Amino acid sequence: MLLDENLMNLLDDFFVGIYVLDKQRKIIFWNKEAEKITGYEAKEVVGKSCRDNLLKHVDKKGNELCINDCPMVFAMNKKIKVEDEVFLHHKNGFRLLVRVKGIPIIEDNEAKGLIELFVPKGFTSEYNHIDDLIDLAYRDSLTEAYNRKGFDFMYPLRQREMELLGFHTAILFFDIDDFKKINDTYGHDVGDKVLIAVAQTFIKSLRRDDMVIRWGGEEFVLILFFRKLGFLNEIGRKLVKLIESTFIHYSDKIIKITISGGGTYLRKEEDIHQAINRADRLMYEAKKKGKNQFISDLK
Repeated sequence: MLLDENLMNLLDDFFVGIYVLDKQRKIIFWNKEAEKITGYEAKEVVGKSCRDNLLKHVDKKGNELCINDCPMVFAMNKKIKVEDEVFLHHKNGFRLLVRVKGIPIIEDNEAKGLIELFVPKGFTSEYNHIDDLIDLAYRDSLTEAYNRKGFDFMYPLRQREMELLGFHTAILFFDIDDFKKINDTYGHDVGDKVLIAVAQTFIKSLRRDDMVIRWGGEEFVLILFFRKLGFLNEIGRKLVKLIESTFIHYSDKIIKITISGGGTYLRKEEDIHQAINRADRLMYEAKKKGKNQFISDLK
Protein backbone atom coordinates (compact mmCIF):
# COMPACT_ATOMS: atom_id res chain seq x y z
CA MET A 1 0.00 0.00 0.00
CA LEU A 2 1.57 3.29 -1.10
CA LEU A 3 -0.22 5.49 1.44
CA ASP A 4 -1.46 4.72 4.92
CA GLU A 5 -4.19 6.71 6.60
CA ASN A 6 -1.83 8.81 8.72
CA LEU A 7 0.18 9.89 5.70
CA MET A 8 -2.98 10.74 3.74
CA ASN A 9 -4.23 12.90 6.62
CA LEU A 10 -0.88 14.67 6.76
CA LEU A 11 -0.77 15.34 3.00
CA ASP A 12 -4.37 16.56 3.05
CA ASP A 13 -3.39 19.48 5.28
CA PHE A 14 -0.46 20.73 3.19
CA PHE A 15 -0.67 24.25 1.73
CA VAL A 16 0.35 22.99 -1.72
CA GLY A 17 -1.56 20.82 -4.16
CA ILE A 18 -0.60 17.16 -3.86
CA TYR A 19 -1.63 14.06 -5.71
CA VAL A 20 -0.24 10.56 -5.77
CA LEU A 21 0.11 8.19 -8.73
CA ASP A 22 0.58 4.45 -8.59
CA LYS A 23 2.94 2.64 -10.93
CA GLN A 24 0.27 2.48 -13.66
CA ARG A 25 -0.17 6.30 -13.42
CA LYS A 26 -3.58 5.99 -11.77
CA ILE A 27 -4.38 8.81 -9.35
CA ILE A 28 -4.91 7.30 -5.88
CA PHE A 29 -4.88 10.46 -3.76
CA TRP A 30 -5.88 14.12 -4.29
CA ASN A 31 -5.60 16.58 -1.42
CA LYS A 32 -7.77 19.53 -0.44
CA GLU A 33 -5.39 22.14 -1.85
CA ALA A 34 -5.35 20.29 -5.19
CA GLU A 35 -9.13 20.70 -5.20
CA LYS A 36 -8.79 24.43 -4.56
CA ILE A 37 -6.11 25.02 -7.18
CA THR A 38 -7.69 22.99 -9.99
CA GLY A 39 -11.42 23.19 -9.21
CA TYR A 40 -11.67 19.40 -9.41
CA GLU A 41 -12.89 17.52 -6.35
CA ALA A 42 -11.12 14.35 -5.26
CA LYS A 43 -14.14 12.24 -6.25
CA GLU A 44 -13.82 13.50 -9.83
CA VAL A 45 -10.14 12.62 -10.09
CA VAL A 46 -9.24 9.66 -7.87
CA GLY A 47 -9.29 6.42 -9.84
CA LYS A 48 -8.59 8.12 -13.15
CA SER A 49 -5.35 7.73 -15.06
CA CYS A 50 -3.06 10.55 -16.15
CA ARG A 51 -3.69 9.20 -19.65
CA ASP A 52 -7.31 10.32 -19.31
CA ASN A 53 -5.78 13.78 -19.70
CA LEU A 54 -8.16 15.44 -17.26
CA LEU A 55 -5.82 18.32 -16.43
CA LYS A 56 -4.40 18.45 -19.96
CA HIS A 57 -0.92 19.49 -18.86
CA VAL A 58 1.16 21.22 -21.51
CA ASP A 59 4.71 22.52 -21.26
CA LYS A 60 5.87 25.99 -22.28
CA LYS A 61 6.58 24.74 -25.79
CA GLY A 62 3.00 23.56 -26.21
CA ASN A 63 3.73 19.84 -25.92
CA GLU A 64 0.97 17.74 -24.38
CA LEU A 65 2.48 16.00 -21.39
CA CYS A 66 -0.15 13.65 -20.00
CA ILE A 67 -0.21 11.54 -23.17
CA ASN A 68 3.44 11.58 -24.24
CA ASP A 69 6.43 13.18 -22.49
CA CYS A 70 5.21 13.34 -18.90
CA PRO A 71 7.99 14.52 -16.53
CA MET A 72 6.39 12.43 -13.76
CA VAL A 73 6.86 9.25 -15.80
CA PHE A 74 10.48 10.28 -16.32
CA ALA A 75 10.83 10.72 -12.56
CA MET A 76 9.49 7.23 -11.90
CA ASN A 77 11.53 5.59 -14.66
CA LYS A 78 14.78 7.25 -13.55
CA LYS A 79 13.91 7.12 -9.83
CA ILE A 80 14.83 10.78 -9.42
CA LYS A 81 13.09 13.97 -8.32
CA VAL A 82 11.89 16.21 -11.13
CA GLU A 83 10.89 19.88 -11.08
CA ASP A 84 9.22 21.76 -13.90
CA GLU A 85 6.70 24.46 -14.82
CA VAL A 86 3.60 23.40 -16.73
CA PHE A 87 0.19 24.75 -17.66
CA LEU A 88 -2.70 22.82 -16.14
CA HIS A 89 -6.31 23.07 -17.17
CA HIS A 90 -8.60 24.42 -14.44
CA LYS A 91 -12.13 23.04 -14.23
CA ASN A 92 -13.48 26.54 -14.94
CA GLY A 93 -11.73 26.48 -18.29
CA PHE A 94 -8.68 28.64 -17.95
CA ARG A 95 -5.04 27.62 -18.01
CA LEU A 96 -2.90 28.05 -14.92
CA LEU A 97 0.88 28.02 -14.82
CA VAL A 98 2.09 25.86 -11.93
CA ARG A 99 5.42 24.81 -10.54
CA VAL A 100 5.51 21.03 -10.04
CA LYS A 101 7.81 18.65 -8.22
CA GLY A 102 7.64 14.88 -8.68
CA ILE A 103 9.05 12.62 -5.98
CA PRO A 104 9.15 8.90 -6.78
CA ILE A 105 8.11 6.46 -4.05
CA ILE A 106 10.92 3.92 -3.90
CA GLU A 107 10.58 0.46 -2.36
CA ASP A 108 13.20 -2.26 -2.78
CA ASN A 109 15.02 -0.04 -5.28
CA GLU A 110 11.90 0.10 -7.48
CA ALA A 111 9.56 3.04 -8.14
CA LYS A 112 6.14 2.00 -6.88
CA GLY A 113 4.51 5.33 -7.58
CA LEU A 114 5.00 9.07 -7.30
CA ILE A 115 3.98 12.06 -5.21
CA GLU A 116 3.48 15.28 -7.15
CA LEU A 117 3.41 18.67 -5.43
CA PHE A 118 2.23 21.73 -7.33
CA VAL A 119 1.54 25.39 -6.66
CA PRO A 120 0.52 28.25 -8.96
CA LYS A 121 3.61 30.14 -10.03
CA GLY A 122 3.90 33.53 -8.39
CA PHE A 123 1.80 32.55 -5.40
CA THR A 124 3.19 31.68 -1.97
CA SER A 125 1.86 29.35 0.68
CA GLU A 126 -0.68 32.06 1.49
CA TYR A 127 -2.26 31.31 -1.91
CA ASN A 128 -6.03 31.44 -1.72
CA HIS A 129 -8.65 29.54 -3.65
CA ILE A 130 -8.27 30.42 -7.36
CA ASP A 131 -12.06 30.56 -7.74
CA ASP A 132 -12.21 33.22 -5.02
CA LEU A 133 -9.57 35.26 -6.84
CA ILE A 134 -11.42 34.95 -10.12
CA ASP A 135 -14.80 35.82 -8.58
CA LEU A 136 -13.59 38.74 -6.50
CA ALA A 137 -10.98 40.31 -8.72
CA TYR A 138 -11.25 39.04 -12.27
CA ARG A 139 -14.94 38.50 -12.97
CA ASP A 140 -17.80 40.92 -13.39
CA SER A 141 -20.01 40.30 -10.36
CA LEU A 142 -23.23 40.66 -12.37
CA THR A 143 -22.62 38.57 -15.48
CA GLU A 144 -19.74 36.26 -14.41
CA ALA A 145 -17.84 37.24 -17.55
CA TYR A 146 -14.25 38.39 -17.11
CA ASN A 147 -13.90 42.08 -16.30
CA ARG A 148 -11.14 44.29 -17.73
CA LYS A 149 -8.80 43.37 -14.88
CA GLY A 150 -9.48 39.71 -15.57
CA PHE A 151 -8.69 40.28 -19.23
CA ASP A 152 -5.41 42.03 -18.41
CA PHE A 153 -4.34 39.16 -16.16
CA MET A 154 -5.66 36.10 -17.98
CA TYR A 155 -5.23 37.02 -21.64
CA PRO A 156 -1.40 37.05 -21.78
CA LEU A 157 -1.28 33.61 -20.14
CA ARG A 158 -3.97 32.17 -22.39
CA GLN A 159 -2.54 33.76 -25.52
CA ARG A 160 0.97 32.45 -24.89
CA GLU A 161 -0.30 28.95 -24.33
CA MET A 162 -2.52 28.97 -27.42
CA GLU A 163 0.25 30.46 -29.56
CA LEU A 164 2.59 27.67 -28.48
CA LEU A 165 -0.09 25.14 -29.43
CA GLY A 166 -0.44 26.70 -32.88
CA PHE A 167 -3.86 28.31 -32.47
CA HIS A 168 -5.07 31.48 -34.21
CA THR A 169 -6.73 34.18 -32.09
CA ALA A 170 -10.12 35.59 -33.11
CA ILE A 171 -11.65 38.70 -31.56
CA LEU A 172 -15.40 39.29 -31.62
CA PHE A 173 -16.85 42.56 -30.36
CA PHE A 174 -20.59 42.61 -29.51
CA ASP A 175 -22.93 45.35 -28.36
CA ILE A 176 -26.52 44.86 -27.18
CA ASP A 177 -28.88 46.66 -29.53
CA ASP A 178 -31.02 49.46 -28.08
CA PHE A 179 -29.88 48.72 -24.54
CA LYS A 180 -30.45 52.30 -23.32
CA LYS A 181 -34.04 52.09 -24.55
CA ILE A 182 -34.52 48.85 -22.58
CA ASN A 183 -33.16 50.52 -19.42
CA ASP A 184 -35.25 53.64 -19.91
CA THR A 185 -38.44 51.71 -20.66
CA TYR A 186 -38.28 48.84 -18.18
CA GLY A 187 -35.72 49.91 -15.59
CA HIS A 188 -32.21 48.83 -14.64
CA ASP A 189 -33.33 45.56 -13.04
CA VAL A 190 -34.54 44.37 -16.42
CA GLY A 191 -31.40 45.79 -18.02
CA ASP A 192 -29.32 43.69 -15.62
CA LYS A 193 -31.29 40.58 -16.59
CA VAL A 194 -30.57 41.30 -20.25
CA LEU A 195 -26.85 41.65 -19.54
CA ILE A 196 -26.84 38.36 -17.63
CA ALA A 197 -28.77 36.56 -20.37
CA VAL A 198 -26.37 37.73 -23.09
CA ALA A 199 -23.21 36.99 -21.09
CA GLN A 200 -24.37 33.54 -20.00
CA THR A 201 -25.38 32.66 -23.54
CA PHE A 202 -21.87 33.51 -24.68
CA ILE A 203 -20.23 31.63 -21.81
CA LYS A 204 -22.31 28.49 -22.19
CA SER A 205 -22.03 28.47 -25.99
CA LEU A 206 -18.24 28.64 -26.17
CA ARG A 207 -15.45 26.33 -25.16
CA ARG A 208 -13.67 26.48 -21.85
CA ASP A 209 -10.47 27.88 -23.34
CA ASP A 210 -12.30 30.83 -24.93
CA MET A 211 -12.70 34.12 -23.08
CA VAL A 212 -15.82 36.26 -22.57
CA ILE A 213 -15.11 39.77 -21.27
CA ARG A 214 -17.58 42.43 -20.25
CA TRP A 215 -15.74 45.27 -21.92
CA GLY A 216 -17.92 48.06 -20.59
CA GLY A 217 -21.63 48.73 -20.15
CA GLU A 218 -23.41 46.56 -22.69
CA GLU A 219 -20.27 45.72 -24.70
CA PHE A 220 -18.65 42.29 -24.71
CA VAL A 221 -15.37 41.11 -26.19
CA LEU A 222 -14.99 37.43 -27.00
CA ILE A 223 -11.57 35.91 -27.61
CA LEU A 224 -11.64 32.54 -29.34
CA PHE A 225 -8.83 30.23 -30.36
CA PHE A 226 -8.85 28.13 -33.56
CA ARG A 227 -6.37 25.78 -35.17
CA LYS A 228 -7.68 26.73 -38.61
CA LEU A 229 -8.97 29.99 -40.02
CA GLY A 230 -12.48 30.20 -41.40
CA PHE A 231 -14.82 29.69 -38.44
CA LEU A 232 -15.16 33.36 -37.50
CA ASN A 233 -18.27 34.22 -39.52
CA GLU A 234 -19.99 30.96 -38.70
CA ILE A 235 -19.60 31.42 -34.95
CA GLY A 236 -20.34 35.16 -35.00
CA ARG A 237 -23.59 34.64 -36.89
CA LYS A 238 -24.53 31.69 -34.67
CA LEU A 239 -24.15 33.84 -31.56
CA VAL A 240 -26.29 36.59 -33.08
CA LYS A 241 -29.00 34.03 -33.80
CA LEU A 242 -28.77 32.54 -30.31
CA ILE A 243 -29.22 35.94 -28.70
CA GLU A 244 -32.09 36.74 -31.07
CA SER A 245 -33.89 33.69 -29.69
CA THR A 246 -33.30 34.87 -26.12
CA PHE A 247 -35.91 36.88 -24.26
CA ILE A 248 -36.75 38.25 -20.82
CA HIS A 249 -40.15 38.03 -19.11
CA TYR A 250 -41.27 41.29 -17.52
CA SER A 251 -44.78 41.43 -16.06
CA ASP A 252 -46.93 40.28 -18.98
CA LYS A 253 -44.39 41.33 -21.60
CA ILE A 254 -41.68 39.45 -23.47
CA ILE A 255 -38.60 41.57 -24.07
CA LYS A 256 -36.60 40.44 -27.07
CA ILE A 257 -32.84 40.90 -27.26
CA THR A 258 -30.56 41.37 -30.24
CA ILE A 259 -26.88 42.13 -30.62
CA SER A 260 -24.60 43.52 -33.30
CA GLY A 261 -21.07 42.27 -33.71
CA GLY A 262 -17.80 42.63 -35.54
CA GLY A 263 -14.95 40.17 -35.80
CA THR A 264 -11.35 39.89 -36.88
CA TYR A 265 -8.21 37.82 -36.31
CA LEU A 266 -5.14 38.92 -34.41
CA ARG A 267 -2.45 39.67 -36.95
CA LYS A 268 1.23 38.86 -36.66
CA GLU A 269 3.17 41.32 -34.50
CA GLU A 270 -0.08 43.13 -33.65
CA ASP A 271 -1.14 44.28 -30.20
CA ILE A 272 -4.41 42.74 -29.00
CA HIS A 273 -5.94 46.20 -28.46
CA GLN A 274 -5.45 47.06 -32.13
CA ALA A 275 -7.45 43.97 -33.07
CA ILE A 276 -10.15 44.80 -30.51
CA ASN A 277 -10.48 48.31 -31.92
CA ARG A 278 -10.80 46.88 -35.44
CA ALA A 279 -13.54 44.49 -34.28
CA ASP A 280 -15.24 47.43 -32.56
CA ARG A 281 -15.31 49.39 -35.84
CA LEU A 282 -16.76 46.39 -37.64
CA MET A 283 -19.45 46.14 -34.97
CA TYR A 284 -20.48 49.72 -35.70
CA GLU A 285 -20.75 48.82 -39.38
CA ALA A 286 -23.20 46.10 -38.38
CA LYS A 287 -25.17 48.71 -36.40
CA LYS A 288 -25.32 51.03 -39.40
CA LYS A 289 -26.55 48.21 -41.64
CA GLY A 290 -29.57 47.53 -39.48
CA LYS A 291 -28.32 45.84 -36.28
CA ASN A 292 -28.87 42.21 -35.27
CA GLN A 293 -26.02 41.00 -37.46
CA PHE A 294 -22.34 40.13 -37.52
CA ILE A 295 -19.69 41.54 -39.87
CA SER A 296 -16.05 40.46 -40.09
CA ASP A 297 -13.04 41.31 -42.25
CA LEU A 298 -12.53 37.65 -43.11
CA LYS A 299 -12.70 37.26 -46.87
